[in-house]
Amino acid sequence: MEHLAAGVVAPVRRFLLSIAAAAALLVAAPPLSAGPTDIMPASELAPGMKGYGFSDLGDGKGVQRFDIEVVGLLKSYAPKQDLILARVLGDMLDKTGIIAGMSGSPIYVDGRLVGALAYGWPFSREPICGITPIQSMLDIRKAPAAPPVPIGGAATRAAAFVSAFRDRTFAAPFESLLAPLKAQPASTGPSPLPLPVSLSGTLLPGRVFGEVSEAANWLVAPSGASAPPSAGRSPIGPPAPPARLEPGSAVAAVLLSGDMVLSATGTVTWVDGNSVLAFGHPFLSMGPVDMPMASADVLTVLPSLYRSFKFATSGPVLGSISQDRSTGILGSFGEAPKMVPITIRMKSDDLPTQTFRFEVVHNAMLTPILLAVAVDNVLTTLEKRAGERTIVWKSSIETSDKPVRWDSVFSGLSAKDDAVASLAVLTNFLMANEFRDLSIRGVDVEISHSDRLQSARLIHVEAQKERVRPGDTVPIWVDLEDFRGGPRRVVLSAKVPDDAPPGPMTLFVGDGNAATAYDLSLFPPDPHSLDQVLEFLGRVRPANTLNLIAYRAAPGALVNGEALAALPPSRAAILHDRGPGDGTPDLAFVRLQSESVEQPVPLTGSARLTLDVLPRTW
Repeated sequence: MEHLAAGVVAPVRRFLLSIAAAAALLVAAPPLSAGPTDIMPASELAPGMKGYGFSDLGDGKGVQRFDIEVVGLLKSYAPKQDLILARVLGDMLDKTGIIAGMSGSPIYVDGRLVGALAYGWPFSREPICGITPIQSMLDIRKAPAAPPVPIGGAATRAAAFVSAFRDRTFAAPFESLLAPLKAQPASTGPSPLPLPVSLSGTLLPGRVFGEVSEAANWLVAPSGASAPPSAGRSPIGPPAPPARLEPGSAVAAVLLSGDMVLSATGTVTWVDGNSVLAFGHPFLSMGPVDMPMASADVLTVLPSLYRSFKFATSGPVLGSISQDRSTGILGSFGEAPKMVPITIRMKSDDLPTQTFRFEVVHNAMLTPILLAVAVDNVLTTLEKRAGERTIVWKSSIETSDKPVRWDSVFSGLSAKDDAVASLAVLTNFLMANEFRDLSIRGVDVEISHSDRLQSARLIHVEAQKERVRPGDTVPIWVDLEDFRGGPRRVVLSAKVPDDAPPGPMTLFVGDGNAATAYDLSLFPPDPHSLDQVLEFLGRVRPANTLNLIAYRAAPGALVNGEALAALPPSRAAILHDRGPGDGTPDLAFVRLQSESVEQPVPLTGSARLTLDVLPRTW
């Protein structure tokens, strides 16, 4: 009987052990459909309650379980928001502490979703974390799905923009673009876990990327892209249908893709049908957004005394992120958002042209910054990081209205920084201008780079005839001397209008910077519309142009941004007496001719000539 009993008990014991093992596996597996009905309000939690969470910790193990113990509740940690404090149990995080990249890891108590692990302390001796209550995250779904609000910098007002491009002072307006990214000063309280931001691709990070990372308090982690785009295909294509995000999965918010990929990795908290909640704290805190949501592959965790973080690679795009709020981000599976394509063609001394293609999110603040990052990284990778240089810059911004060109030349120690900042400031102005909505459909940049300072100076200007009659064409000889080179001559043609009245006609001949300054002094810009701002931009002449501008004295005025030149004396008198407080400038000249001839190098120097227009002879 004893043998019979033993023979019966052993199989039963094995059966019970197998059930227990299966139950343990079920408990360890992440819940696949934790919907809004399976939640536990923070008010029901008490110190000492045990729970668990899920997060992808890499090393090929995928989503793993960790245990937690509730410590307490920080009431009104933020306006109408509480924060749950918990301690991570076991030895899983003993070496690492709370890990950057765990933001959004779902936390469960009694099988119900409590919230998302989202906060921590650097240098903490215990793995204490802050948990955003799930009720606060679910409220994100109620936020209006409004289009992104234009976010302007210091040059989005017409007067400030005109001042920056007239004086070629781009550093301060560009710094103002980064201001909205800057995080709040650190405090002794819990702070949002940094999101590991990975920069991958064929290019090296430049100074601009460092400034952006510092401003946004990103934790930059080296990485790669697990699903690089094929040659000739759009970096952000249709979403990959097989992949799916579940609570505990790694998820990436993609900012830039193509020959370089820039993305931030966090963790999925909640999935219900087509909707996804993640991070448990803001990414950039920008409210309504439209950026790609991609899967991510966590390679491993790097332990650190300051802040451990995940190494991750971004994968296929699965849909889009529509909200970036204080308690997390909201995404949805389906179509990827429309991005802004960027093409950069770069040629250097004795090197063939190289072409780079990117796509960036469409946003009044992010598009200019990401454009600057892309261009700066191309220049940093292919050329020297610092030192004097000469950059011939040609760019075209395709808008929903018409293409906007910005051609210029930059030289000296700050050439690279000024060139990159100017394009960012221009793009920001177009997208956030004070007049009307304008979307950006693409950006094309052509850069000619030289390690050498290249220049020529104007040494002599001579008109071949000083007494002229209406309808005459006068050759203007302009002698130039190249830096460490010989002299050369350029011949311009001054055309006397057929209806020119007798009297002096002033010719200005000079480099682009001098011609711009002279022309703007006679015809001050006072734009009252976007078209008038773009007309001003066309008057900013590149430094590698030789310019001829002809004027004659005539009364006039600027009214609502429009130049009314050569007015009858009676009309000029009426407009001149417009009353006190009217700052609209009066004009004393009319522009007769404006011609620019591109030169192989930047120029310096200018001269003024006077032609005597004689009465017409019949």
